[in-house]
Amino acid sequence: MPFVSSEVSRLRRVVVHRPGPALQRMRPDHIDPRSSNYLLFDDLVHVPDAQREHEQLCRVLGAAAEVGFLDEMLVSTLENPDARRFVIDEVCRLEDLPDRAAGYLDELDPKELAEALIAGVDTGVLHPGRPLDPLPNLLFTRDLAAVVGDVLIVGNARKRARRRESILTWSLVMHHPWFKGFTVSENCKWVRDSGGSFPLTVEGGDVLTLSPKLALIGASERTSWAMIVGLSRELVAHGFESVLVVEMPKQRSSMHLDTVFTLVDQEQVVLYDPILTPGGREEVQCLRLTAGSDGLVIHSCEGNLIQSLADTGVPLQPLSCGGADPLTAQREQWTDGANFLAISPGVVLCYARNQSTAAVLKESGYRILNTHEFLEILEKEFSGNYDNLAASGERMAIQIIGSELSRGRGGPRCLTMPLERD
Repeated sequence: MPFVSSEVSRLRRVVVHRPGPALQRMRPDHIDPRSSNYLLFDDLVHVPDAQREHEQLCRVLGAAAEVGFLDEMLVSTLENPDARRFVIDEVCRLEDLPDRAAGYLDELDPKELAEALIAGVDTGVLHPGRPLDPLPNLLFTRDLAAVVGDVLIVGNARKRARRRESILTWSLVMHHPWFKGFTVSENCKWVRDSGGSFPLTVEGGDVLTLSPKLALIGASERTSWAMIVGLSRELVAHGFESVLVVEMPKQRSSMHLDTVFTLVDQEQVVLYDPILTPGGREEVQCLRLTAGSDGLVIHSCEGNLIQSLADTGVPLQPLSCGGADPLTAQREQWTDGANFLAISPGVVLCYARNQSTAAVLKESGYRILNTHEFLEILEKEFSGNYDNLAASGERMAIQIIGSELSRGRGGPRCLTMPLERD
């Protein structure tokens, strides 16, 4: 059965989405927060460079795990008539498209349909005077779904620019073989069947699995308390002893919990220090939810997030994003310096541009490597077998160039949807 018991356990299967036509079709008004066409990016991306950067990510992932590419998975899914009908009907409902738009989409073959749904469609083809916008944020597959234990939490996007992504994700969850065997969240099913209840929102960047008994969920600008309560009931019913909820500042710089806090080892976490500063503007607050005789019981937590985790049985050593200098910390948090993806305990992916954060990891015993160095070491020192590396206990921080990818405000954790870990 597919399972994820920890953020850092050995990665076995992961879904990514390569930069492509959706990014190439972005216009200047798509990066303007004042525009009704805003697509949540801060700048236009140079797609060839973004593709090279993403390829580095995929090469490292492919050395350790089975990698699925979302566009290819969607094409094969749309070969199923039921999946095809579901997607076309739901997209037309969401985008308020006329019947002739459904007819146009239904004439496309699976590859053409997948490209239209991801890259968008020009003005007038589906709706007079209005295009179907591209989905550049599909790049950040983490937010589409999260596995906590054996429960699959399917994202329900808070921002309109990402709601079509939720429809595409549901088509995969219902029809693609990689998603068979999961217990799909009943709360998420209810949201899907009700046509998308947007006060009940959740995105995968706010969902972290600390252990088989403890989940961590951020109450951010993208994930609602109403959804957190429902999901917590389910997780407790599936064997989790408690859910620690992190009340986040509602701001773009920390849109998800994983923009300020990600595990790199079983005992270590990289975090943005201001979230622990008492009385600070960016301090986070914690509450613990457990099972009670009449439902969930809410417990107040003493101290900051690190102290709350220790009190819950998960002591972690904090490593500072950006180091000790507050300005550097702020700059590197903005460019995803606190957003790490663990492939196995102590072996992580990060962006090369965050040099001060890398220095902190180096002081803590991590070898700082680029992708070429990592793959060379894997071949020469571990016979090309990632299991040998994982068993060695070595700590490595593998840097990919993220100059273009970071323009969308997402690091290596954001770029990946792990479906299975040991």
